[in-house]
Amino acid sequence: MGGEDAMGIFCMPPSSVIPLHNHPGMTVLSKLLYGKLHAESYDWIDVADPTDPLKPRPARCVRDREMTAPETTILYPDRGGNIHTFRAITPCALFDVLSPPYSAENGRDCSYFQKSSVKEPSVVLPSEIDSSEVVWLEELEDHQPPEGFVVARDEGLGVYTFEKRRVLATLY
Repeated sequence: MGGEDAMGIFCMPPSSVIPLHNHPGMTVLSKLLYGKLHAESYDWIDVADPTDPLKPRPARCVRDREMTAPETTILYPDRGGNIHTFRAITPCALFDVLSPPYSAENGRDCSYFQKSSVKEPSVVLPSEIDSSEVVWLEELEDHQPPEGFVVARDEGLGVYTFEKRRVLATLY
């Protein structure tokens, strides 16, 4: 691993959630070290006329299932579930390797999303896409996580604390 990688371990108590977010332009290898979690992930559906990023966009569900240690997943910049969320079922730890790491200066800032009930009828989906497979996602403004999800970092230890149900992450 060179200077263009980042690693982190997310320790999650039961019912804790890492909200729906993305890894733009990044490849991420995730290994569940212990425990069980529910993973839900999506890929954008390419449409002829991309919309404003803050308007709902169509996505296809790639994964919606439980994972048990020692499962491993890999996601790529444009496939494999680059937009995803995790909910701990039991106490668990998730080890992530990100390459390259987040960098707002290089267009790799984390964005958070939510499912939308709004549909964009003017968007023409590719013919191979069944509309029942489509979920509409909208980006939360200003790259901010959902309300109530607060991240604090201890610079000395490199530990992130997610205040809502306290997901702990140590980044290397």
